[in-house]
Amino acid sequence: MAALADRHDLYERSVQAPEVDAETLARLFKRYRKRHAMSLREDFCGTAVLSLAWVQSKPGRTAVGLDLDQATMDWGMANRIEPAGAADRVALHRADVLVGAGPKVDLAVGLNFSYFAFRERDQLIRYFRTAREGLVDDGLLILDIVGGWESMQEEVNRREIDGFTYRWEQRCFDPLNHHLACAICFDFPDGSRIEDAFYYEWRMWTCPEVRDALYEAGFSRVRLLWERTDEEGEGTGKFREPKTVDNQESFWTYIVAER
Repeated sequence: MAALADRHDLYERSVQAPEVDAETLARLFKRYRKRHAMSLREDFCGTAVLSLAWVQSKPGRTAVGLDLDQATMDWGMANRIEPAGAADRVALHRADVLVGAGPKVDLAVGLNFSYFAFRERDQLIRYFRTAREGLVDDGLLILDIVGGWESMQEEVNRREIDGFTYRWEQRCFDPLNHHLACAICFDFPDGSRIEDAFYYEWRMWTCPEVRDALYEAGFSRVRLLWERTDEEGEGTGKFREPKTVDNQESFWTYIVAER
């Protein structure tokens, strides 16, 4: 089963929720800019399935995707974007996000913590400056971030998906520099598996570090959001901007930076 599986398809099914993300991003933009965002730049776009969901979410929307992995973008174009008839509204560029490419957009995003690949502060600030330069005057950059003490330890998390098991391995964390080595692996019912389908060597940036770097890059306001929960403690998909939050074992949230 592992030999017949495609790692990009497995990643999309286990990690991404593009339609939900597109709806949330649009809602956040409307909240802070009082208008609809029409153009999106997806940094570190991979298969660009979020870009596809974005252009499908509202007539007239366009998207630009940036990534260094041409083969992955080609897969997304051939297997997702072209079959959906959206190739005229999604432009993919093999480009370094530190340099940028494409027209200025209403909304830029760097999701799935991809900017954790920048392990030095000067690199992180350079990315944020480039992202800011690629926005229209009232544009937003939206990032997501993960943290909590469970994210800073060695552990293995498994989650059952239809037809396979998603396995997230945190293999090494250095508290002196917050460098983290981790991998995504996939297990199948017949005993076969894909080890290190995706492997990352990141720096786990904290909320105040990212906020301060965004300000240094020139953003006028940075909002640290927190997801509201229901009575059972489950996330509702709605976000607030708190002044303080309780420490917890793990969290995931959005950071909104205003140009």
